[in-house]
Amino acid sequence: MSGDAPLSPFPVRLAVAHFGRSINGLRVRNMISIEKLSRENIGEADQYLSGREETSQFLINNLKEHGPTLTTHPNSGNFKLVRIGEEVKGVFCLARRGTLIVQTDVDFSEAILNSCLEEPMPLRGFIGEWGSTEPIWRRYQAANLSYKPSYQSKESLYSYDLRTGDENLRHDARVRFLRKSDFEQWLAFSRDYMTEHSIPDDLTSEQKQSNFMTQIKNKTWWGLFDGPKMLSRTALNTKGETVGQVGGVFTPKQLRQKGYAKATMFHMLKDCRDLHGHRKNILFTGEANTPAQKLYESMGYRQIGSFAMIVGPIATNLTRFQD
Repeated sequence: MSGDAPLSPFPVRLAVAHFGRSINGLRVRNMISIEKLSRENIGEADQYLSGREETSQFLINNLKEHGPTLTTHPNSGNFKLVRIGEEVKGVFCLARRGTLIVQTDVDFSEAILNSCLEEPMPLRGFIGEWGSTEPIWRRYQAANLSYKPSYQSKESLYSYDLRTGDENLRHDARVRFLRKSDFEQWLAFSRDYMTEHSIPDDLTSEQKQSNFMTQIKNKTWWGLFDGPKMLSRTALNTKGETVGQVGGVFTPKQLRQKGYAKATMFHMLKDCRDLHGHRKNILFTGEANTPAQKLYESMGYRQIGSFAMIVGPIATNLTRFQD
């Protein structure tokens, strides 16, 4: 685990008592509490997230790459866990860039949102498994009418089992890992990708280049080429110990329907299994993105749930949340 800030040896408990409160139809008699991650409880957080690995990859990866406390990196943040009594029921983090990443078993909207108010950066987006994230977003939006997401999507979540002997997983001679010299082509693809999907761009050119260099070092970007020209690309936006999460799949419009994306992805999946040691690959795409869904389903991905991607400007009338 990396991260610049030291990890406290003891959990800092930010208790929020809800004796007898009804959550998801269940009467909760014990105390709901929120704790900052420490040496004492980080193992519990790891175990909780590992048991929900298909929907927790952003949390797992950020915790691994940046540690449990806020640093200067846009994806770092103060990780916290939620308990009912002594049982861990959720983990969340408000990243420096303002995105709340969350995984919970039940609705802890009030406690989580109030905890976010204690962080130094404003809340401006929500990412996570749909059942965990949607109640928090709705509560936040109802209390802050000025909040208008610039991008919001309920995504279909897919999974692919990386089995030994899967003949679909094969290398294509046109596909290779991206290199430093590919940065300008990659950057042009990224701009077109974000424009097409109306995704806000909140990183500087220097941050993009720094991220790209780290990712190519980790062998998580692939491209299909015709000579020096890139025709299609794909990536892992998280690389766990046994699970990889796909992101940034893109082929320019004039080059689609030629099989480039599928060839690039099968090449990537073989490397995920044989090089990175993964046993599973996951991805998500918009519920209305029928072409992408057809591509992934034709490859053998199976839908396993839904995911929330909500990004917007900062609300102007923040208040504490309560029933």
